[in-house]
Formats: sequence, C-alpha cells, structure tokens
Amino acid sequence: HSLITNTHTTLFKILNTYIKMAETRTPNKLYATHPKNYGKGSRQCRMTGRKGGMGLIRKYGINMKRQAFRENAIAMGWEKYS
Repeated sequence: HSLITNTHTTLFKILNTYIKMAETRTPNKLYATHPKNYGKGSRQCRMTGRKGGMGLIRKYGINMKRQAFRENAIAMGWEKYS
C-alpha cells in the first residue's frame, strides 16, 4: 500500500509540474507581432475573413475562399457550365 501511495504522489507531482509548465509557456513574440505583408498569410477571404493559403481564389480580384465562392457565385453573376 505504501508503494502505491508513493508512486501515486510522485506521478501527481510530475503531472502538476507539467501542467504549470504548459500554462506558463508563451509563444514566440516575433511570430505574434510581426506584420504579414506578403505571401499566403497576408491575404484573407473577403466574406469570412479567414486567412489565405489553400483554397483562396485570387483570380479577377475575387479574394474568397473556395467554399465561400461556391455559396455566393450565382449571386455574383457566375454560371456553372459543367
């Protein structure tokens, strides 16, 4: 019984210190504050405001995510041919 209690106490201490470390960890401030003026991260969807990258349609100045474009294409005057 004593061995189980000591193991449990030791495990609890390790978990407690790990949780405290995770709470006090701060992100790198360079990435959080550095302005993004170029590249995929600088562009966002005009409808949802989501950041660019995969699925951002930029052709003809649309600047919309693929999903938002599919929802609003007919209202914008686009037609689907096939």
